[in-house]
Amino acid sequence: MQTINYDALLKNAEYFKSIIGDSKLCAVVKNDAYGHGIERIARYLVDVVDCFAVGSAQEAEKISGLGKDILILLPQHNESLLLALKLNCIITVDSFETLEFLRYATEKQLCNARIHIKINSGMSRLGFDEADLSELLNKFSYCKSITIEGVYSHFWGDDILECDKQFNVFMRCVKYMEESLKKPLVKHIANTTGALLSSKYRLDMVRIGLGLYGYGDKNLSAVKKVTANVVAVRQVKKGDVVGYGGKYVCNTDRTIAIVDVGYAQGLARTLVNSKVLVANKRLFPIVSICMAMSMVDVTGASVAVGDEIELVGSGVNMSNNSNIIYEILCNLH
Repeated sequence: MQTINYDALLKNAEYFKSIIGDSKLCAVVKNDAYGHGIERIARYLVDVVDCFAVGSAQEAEKISGLGKDILILLPQHNESLLLALKLNCIITVDSFETLEFLRYATEKQLCNARIHIKINSGMSRLGFDEADLSELLNKFSYCKSITIEGVYSHFWGDDILECDKQFNVFMRCVKYMEESLKKPLVKHIANTTGALLSSKYRLDMVRIGLGLYGYGDKNLSAVKKVTANVVAVRQVKKGDVVGYGGKYVCNTDRTIAIVDVGYAQGLARTLVNSKVLVANKRLFPIVSICMAMSMVDVTGASVAVGDEIELVGSGVNMSNNSNIIYEILCNLH
């Protein structure tokens, strides 16, 4: 079972507002607000944040009545693009192909489009390379219905040295574009990590996703709590196998709690050995994960059927080398 702490959400948003100065706060609510529920999350944030970022026009439609600008981060084509135009979203243009789709759509619909240009500053995912910019800006002489409002990129690293390399590329691109267009653009590159690393990365706007949900800084509180319950407790002997595959063999007599959550509920099997909070007392390791049940080694604790097991929440973060917190938040329910 999951519960959402909306007070924590607002406090996290207000914390970022307090540190970013005059920069705008863009709340990233893509992919159902990282598994927290896009519609309710957006409604709670609407009076604190300046705008929202989503992954698709369909997501934008769910929060389009809130009166805030919505930036669609992924390229949109065909029906999704038409919906984005209808909603007056800010559309990402990341390639010449996307630009051509957009130009055709605005001409066909007799409408205008607001866009932010995506720059590839080193992540090699989406965006124009620096060498593309001259050709790109030349094409806008044929795109009278399209207005460039902003330019952005995305950090792949999480330290100053890595981010500085990308930041320098991005700022060269910004300088070229603003000089060519003879106007200032809304500039943004900082995600949660970037916004916390250095004030110089914050520019005109920061895009905060994970930080809103409570991760990345000691001043933040987890918004999502996911719990399950103990359905059985077994006393297991030395040498006994627990779970599939014989991967966990007891080296001493152990106490094992059977919990009503498994990979069908999003608890990936690679989370074996991660620790969960048992009966609000101590952290204990998961030793096996099945489809709808998991086994937790609770040796040394007094645990009973019905006790609550906290999988994600304040002080409980199961991320490991195989599963990052993003995946856990999006998948576990």
